[in-house]
Amino acid sequence: MLQPFIAGVNFTENSGNSMIFENLSDEKIIDIVKPLAEHTENSWNEKNYDGFCHYFLEESPEQRFPEEEFNRQIEESYDTYGNHTIADLVTIHRNPDHAIVIWKVDLEKRMEPGLLIYGFREHEGKILIEGCSYHA
Repeated sequence: MLQPFIAGVNFTENSGNSMIFENLSDEKIIDIVKPLAEHTENSWNEKNYDGFCHYFLEESPEQRFPEEEFNRQIEESYDTYGNHTIADLVTIHRNPDHAIVIWKVDLEKRMEPGLLIYGFREHEGKILIEGCSYHA
């Protein structure tokens, strides 16, 4: 299982420090978040709801991504686009308490890549997915 921790950053000492992402290089951010995004995309490709949601930030049960919505999105778009594969990095946008990472995404059934947008945030010593979407 992936461990979404930042090596060398002690979140206990830094609690209240909302500038975690601002202090990391682009390479370090990608090293931390890309495996989480790849896991999520692989779970999408496998139509695995629990795997897809595994690294999502859920501060309360109401924040859980609805399984019905996952199934609706799979039904509406999977036959059209097929598998998603993370491709080239487009940009990283840092905010004090989170980072937004945009990659190109290769789509199995379409020649042109789409865009894959992920938000990441530190929560209780872990980096988690705050939200994700793709645009084809």
